[in-house]
Amino acid sequence: MIPTSQKACTDAREPPPVEVPTKTRFLWGMGGFSDAMIYNGTGSLVNVIYVNALGVNAALVNLACAIPRFLDFVTDPMVGHLSDNTRTRWGRRRPWMLAGLIISAVTTMLLWYPPHAPAGGDWRTFVYLAVMMSLLYAVGYAFFCIPHAAMGYEMTTGYNERTHLFKWRFTLFAVAGFLNPWSLPLSMWLEGPRAQVLRGSEGIITVSAIVAALILLAGLPSVLFCKEKVADHLGEAKIGFLRAAKLTLDNKPFRLLVVSNVITKFCMQVTGIFFAFIFLYHITQGDQRAGSAYLAFFFNAINVFSLCSMAPVAWLTDRIGKKNSLLAMLTMSAVAYASLWFTFTNVPGAFVHIPLPWGAAGNGFSLHWPCLITAALIGMFTSTIPMILNSMIADVCDLDELKSGHRREAFYGAVFVTTDKIAMAVSLALQGFLLVASGFDSKLDVQPAGTIHFWLLALIITQPAGFLIGMLSIFIYPLSRGRLQEIRAELNARKRRSATVGASAAGQA
Repeated sequence: MIPTSQKACTDAREPPPVEVPTKTRFLWGMGGFSDAMIYNGTGSLVNVIYVNALGVNAALVNLACAIPRFLDFVTDPMVGHLSDNTRTRWGRRRPWMLAGLIISAVTTMLLWYPPHAPAGGDWRTFVYLAVMMSLLYAVGYAFFCIPHAAMGYEMTTGYNERTHLFKWRFTLFAVAGFLNPWSLPLSMWLEGPRAQVLRGSEGIITVSAIVAALILLAGLPSVLFCKEKVADHLGEAKIGFLRAAKLTLDNKPFRLLVVSNVITKFCMQVTGIFFAFIFLYHITQGDQRAGSAYLAFFFNAINVFSLCSMAPVAWLTDRIGKKNSLLAMLTMSAVAYASLWFTFTNVPGAFVHIPLPWGAAGNGFSLHWPCLITAALIGMFTSTIPMILNSMIADVCDLDELKSGHRREAFYGAVFVTTDKIAMAVSLALQGFLLVASGFDSKLDVQPAGTIHFWLLALIITQPAGFLIGMLSIFIYPLSRGRLQEIRAELNARKRRSATVGASAAGQA
């Protein structure tokens, strides 16, 4: 809700922004569930399954995962540009979104059928994995998620309303986060006693089919029920790709958001591979099933606090603005990731047994409680950052429209996602080499103490540093609430003048 003082200013300058109905928010927000399922459903298990279970060279696996991120440098902006310039009776976004859902669902299942060859197997697996990951992320994910986010950018012009709209997308993204961490434990559970040897490589085939179904079921409501105002764009002039790229790169506020995001994402991803291995080999000292379960609880705790924090953080942005809220989230995220040095421990007191009221005496489950402190901090602060960033990108599109006369939400979203993925591509390419350098050996049930110390030290150095460095460009981000209100007023005045000129010309004709 806009404070009263701000309402008066807004009402004086422009018509009240369109408030998106709750039903539409939810149906569009369901796309966030599909986003999470495509991005983290089973693709995030490639390292654990291919390296830890199948014994494929870690450097090759991570290089294969990095290739589609580099391809995104071309495919994401191209998809955004094509979506912005698509003219159909179904709108600019929905045809692309439907194609993306189908491609993503199919590839999610095909990902787990690598070729088996005793000679040169690692290289054949590398080629297969590179192709599958490219289809999943550089094609399927791009086709769905870039137009879906762009649809959200253009659904309302309200400064605060945009944050509350994206709150639904990232709330449902967080809901999917309750399921994604259990992909590995469920795969091992399906394998039964063989899980300590198979390590999820067989069970993942069944799990991937379930994930593929969820991708389709959650994504289709956005395609079927969230309609664009097609007439608004059918007569709009198209803009060339190079011209669109130049206008985007010339947008200073957008560049500042990109720089901050690239730095934080690179530092998070380059050592992010160590999280799973710390749970599998440090906290549970090699017990694969227990480690995968603790890891799932850790990510579930992140999502619990993320869900609980979306509304308060959206409220905070209403009061202090998006820039100040983002700076606060970045600062506290640095604290969150630094805390794992103390919470990722395997001392006996770190484990608590929780009995269940049914079954035999002693029936229950074990919980590693210190890691939940870090999970709470990550959920409250780090997981809410994308909601704020996406709302700020929608504001950037207003500034672009004022300067260029075009609405290019998908292109801006694509460029932002592309730079995000380039940071991830470089970090993924380095991950495998870092894992090898740490001394990791998939043949060992228990990893050396020096290897585990390497993982922990790498995490507490890179992760907090990324957030602190990423803050620097946000300090000089210029688009305040007041400036956005001025931009909206100018855009509305321009539209009124165009409508008057058009009516006059029609009258003379």
